[in-house]
Amino acid sequence: MTNQITIIIADDHPIVRKGLRETIEEDNRLQVVAEVNNGREAIEAIEKFNPLVTILDVDMPVMNGFEAARAIKSQKLKTEIIFLTMHRDEDLFNEAINLGAKGFVLKDSALSDIVECIKTVASDEHYASHALTKFLINRSRRAANLTEKQPSINDLTPTE
Repeated sequence: MTNQITIIIADDHPIVRKGLRETIEEDNRLQVVAEVNNGREAIEAIEKFNPLVTILDVDMPVMNGFEAARAIKSQKLKTEIIFLTMHRDEDLFNEAINLGAKGFVLKDSALSDIVECIKTVASDEHYASHALTKFLINRSRRAANLTEKQPSINDLTPTE
């Protein structure tokens, strides 16, 4: 099939992987090419299958999702990252975005959000579960405040 979106799911809970796979593959444009238990296995699967999208659980044994994302970035592996987590934590969200993740999905809304998230991320756009919208707004406000506080070139030029 052309224009198929290939996906790897990395989560240490088999039931979560199974549920995600079944939900994802209801759309015939989406294909899960591998399921793995931890971040190290995710990296190996990315190298083998070159998926367009990789879903990483934040909390996994051996190598967690953030460690895997850092390794993916440092090895320049070509895959878009979606983080999956049960934590509604702004610091985790910001860390994920700082690591270059394109998607951030809460496990409690994953079955309703994951297909839309994958398609959005595959279109080179960002996606976050709706419950996390306030984190995006806070991030925007902080960025705007930093811009306002930066000195202008006139402030840096000595006056006589």
